[in-house]
Amino acid sequence: MLLTYVFREGRKTREINSQLKPTEFFYGALQMGEMGFEVELLEDADIGMAPPLPAYAKLANRIVSIVGEFPVGMFLASLISGKFRNLDRADIVIATTNGIGLALAMGRWLGVVRRPVVLLAMGLMPIKNSLASLFIYERLLRQLHVVSISRGEQDHLQKMLKRQHIDYIPFGVDHNFWTPGEIIEDYVLAIGNDRNRDWDTLVNAWSEDMPLLKIVTSLPVVTNLKNIEVIRGDWRKSILTDEEIRELYQRSRFVVIPLKQTYQPAGQSACLQAMACGKAVILSDIYGMWDRELMRNGVTVSLVVQQNHAELTTCIRNLLLKPADSRRLGAAAREMIEKNLNVNATALALADLLPGFVEGKKQNQRY
Repeated sequence: MLLTYVFREGRKTREINSQLKPTEFFYGALQMGEMGFEVELLEDADIGMAPPLPAYAKLANRIVSIVGEFPVGMFLASLISGKFRNLDRADIVIATTNGIGLALAMGRWLGVVRRPVVLLAMGLMPIKNSLASLFIYERLLRQLHVVSISRGEQDHLQKMLKRQHIDYIPFGVDHNFWTPGEIIEDYVLAIGNDRNRDWDTLVNAWSEDMPLLKIVTSLPVVTNLKNIEVIRGDWRKSILTDEEIRELYQRSRFVVIPLKQTYQPAGQSACLQAMACGKAVILSDIYGMWDRELMRNGVTVSLVVQQNHAELTTCIRNLLLKPADSRRLGAAAREMIEKNLNVNATALALADLLPGFVEGKKQNQRY
């Protein structure tokens, strides 16, 4: 069985160095290869969807934006370039972004994409949708096998898409790369670039008597506090290497991931990376929590109400005053990653689903 993964740019470069880098953002592809599957990695450019899009594609996106953010431009660019044909060898296509997945759904709808497509969904649908937007989502997603990496988002999608079964696989990190260190310095770490990071609440929760807070982000952070250091970091631009980020995790006292409310599993990779490094994590409790049975408050993680700076302050002070609690949380977190949320678990769960996705049955008619 040939599995063709389609990513945004940058994965092929990382594949060359995969022995030295964390592998979680291949979403099980490398581990699937080790399990005996034939695996092919393509990027958006290989199927004609890479930015910058042609002028006609940008115009199409602006027109469609009246009802929602649907990647009509990506679909048209791929259709006109004829690069959809690069998927014809696959037994199953695995789309790793919502935009790529929805564009491929348009291709299946019109018959130009002939292979079954699995979409690994991450923040696929907004919390609120217009009737027109929901109608389009329903029609497009029927063309796909939707697999969520968050239990919270799986429940949300299942409520929105009542006629379609939504699968779940755990997203796991590379626990052989993200490992505990031995040296601890007097700082707390916060990290992340997605739009759901709530830096304002974290800054408001910090005070002058607390230790240094290092915030690694490419997003704007507004603060006058001298004990807050903003470090510019961006994965795609490699401003910080993976090894440098790992060292930041390892040397920190603990990690804080403040989030805005969302069904997207925001903060997931940073949280699990920190946990794999044996760190206690303070995490905002959002709708998109990926697994509440594993992310247990006070056991493997410290959950706080999102956008509540007073509660966040209390939680931060508790871990600062009780380092033994921080060490206990970190050790339990590492153990949970080793058992449940690692790259091998991702690959095994996806492999279990694949037989039901092969061509020969109508999409979503196996349930």
